Amino acid sequence: MSEFTLRQLELFVAVVEEGSVTDAARRLRVSPGGVSLALTQLESALKVQLTLRQRGRGVAVTPAGRWVYDEARAVLAGTHGIKSVAEVIRGELTGPLMIGCFTTLSPWFFPRIAAHFAHQHPGVDIQLHEGASGELQERLKEGELDAALLYANHLQTGITGVDIVPVRLQLAFAPSHRLAALDEVPLRELENEDAILLGMQPSTGHVEDILRAAGLHPNVKWRSTNVETIRSMVARGLGYTIIMGRPYGDYTYDGLPLAYRRIADDVPDNAVVVAYPEGTTPTAKVRTLVAFCRAEFGTEGPQVRTGKRSNLGMGEL
Repeated sequence: MSEFTLRQLELFVAVVEEGSVTDAARRLRVSPGGVSLALTQLESALKVQLTLRQRGRGVAVTPAGRWVYDEARAVLAGTHGIKSVAEVIRGELTGPLMIGCFTTLSPWFFPRIAAHFAHQHPGVDIQLHEGASGELQERLKEGELDAALLYANHLQTGITGVDIVPVRLQLAFAPSHRLAALDEVPLRELENEDAILLGMQPSTGHVEDILRAAGLHPNVKWRSTNVETIRSMVARGLGYTIIMGRPYGDYTYDGLPLAYRRIADDVPDNAVVVAYPEGTTPTAKVRTLVAFCRAEFGTEGPQVRTGKRSNLGMGEL
């Protein structure tokens, strides 16, 4: 078999994805004639017809071509991985890094992540997309995000997560609330109390499942998708909330104090994770993100986890 080149594979992949030689040439900024020649040379090297080129009707991919396309994409991805490793060795991470972040986690994580990359890896163009966990995971599957920070108990089939920091549900009250006098609060004490809960799935379902499992039927008076709105309402004595994150300083935007209390009942273990699609090899930029998050945030959560979920170390990424 004659030799073929990575460039020929790259041009072939572009033709398949664009559906025409002209559009592939425009995408890769080469001449259409150069693309056609590369296809001919690749087919000659493989001794297989990969495409059917018809004037005015674009390019059709043969069954053999579809198979070769899948393998070519894998080969090209591998070469990008080798390049990324070399960039890390040289300390030269570059290019875009699209990070998703569950809305309630963004204020905790993203500013420090952005500052780290700005100072240590200025060649990386880091971008943030905030949203609900379900939306973020769909974007991961579609290749629109490189990684996402979310809660482990939000992970869907087809998405894996590397633990960053353990977290535990806790209660928040106004300091004047009767239950704020307790160090730990049994969930049964919340019966008949007004609740102000996060109105965003799957967090809403997880919290209410825990309350129902404890024999409560929560009296949810308000819901909000903004944690700071919830905290401010709780501080004014309008109800309690169950919350996962706890900002530094137990005060709301308008300067009112909050009382956080541990839940006395057993509650499921949880963690913040860096998530990405199963079966993919994280890029050097994602590996750098994971390493930074573990070093920066790893000691900030309560060390309360007793169970063990599958947990990937950096060497296993």
